[in-house]
Amino acid sequence: MDLLISLLMIILFLVLLVFVFSMALLTPIIGKKNLLFVIFMGFMVGIVGGAFFIAPLYDDVPEMARGYYQYTSNANETIVVDVSTNIDITDFMDSTSKLNGVLEVYSNGIVIKTDPFTVERKKLIEEKIPLIDSNITSWKVNESGVITLTVKKGYNPETAIKNLGDWMMLTGGINTKYSMVHVSIIAQASQVNSIINSISKQQIVVIGVQGPVEDKIAWLTEILPNKSNIILFCGFLGMLIGLAGVFIDTIILFVKDLKKKALRKQDDE
Repeated sequence: MDLLISLLMIILFLVLLVFVFSMALLTPIIGKKNLLFVIFMGFMVGIVGGAFFIAPLYDDVPEMARGYYQYTSNANETIVVDVSTNIDITDFMDSTSKLNGVLEVYSNGIVIKTDPFTVERKKLIEEKIPLIDSNITSWKVNESGVITLTVKKGYNPETAIKNLGDWMMLTGGINTKYSMVHVSIIAQASQVNSIINSISKQQIVVIGVQGPVEDKIAWLTEILPNKSNIILFCGFLGMLIGLAGVFIDTIILFVKDLKKKALRKQDDE
């Protein structure tokens, strides 16, 4: 939410509280018998103000905290994206590595979707993968046609996809329907949003962001009270403001008495 709009909503909420206080000041005129009415009105105005002005801001607290943590943290974050092989993966990784704040870009997983095959073919693929491409470090093969691979860091994932795809077509007539590469981008926390905005213009899907900042946001989200409790708190705040307006004279006299006692105590000493 825009900062100006946020400030405006806070000001409007404060205006409502001033209205409650002003209304409570009229109790000498309308009579103390209407005290319950003033309390009720203060509570209801607080609830309405909390629901319309404070609750929307409360929804933005994690995002505001994320912005603060990002610009004050020296730690690095990891942006995880899925990149379709319909685009040049190597070119994507090279261009992304040149973005401001990017420290490292590498592939950490591949998903290949092929035609379904038999259990026997599944076992054969699993046996031959190390021979087909020695840069493939781990794999999981499902006869439904879903194959997941992990390659050595820095190895071109398109090469692994091509080597395995060509072998399956030549030896079993198994067609590769599509493939996806998981790419990790190590970046400075302060540049994460800018990097995501830049790469989102391409055929990629941002899976998420991992790192110290996101851990702090997760912790903050867990400890934040429920939004309904915040609205209820605003209601009680409105009620207290109303009571303050009703008993303002008593409160002022009480404060004056405290000051007099404090001054007398100082004189005695």
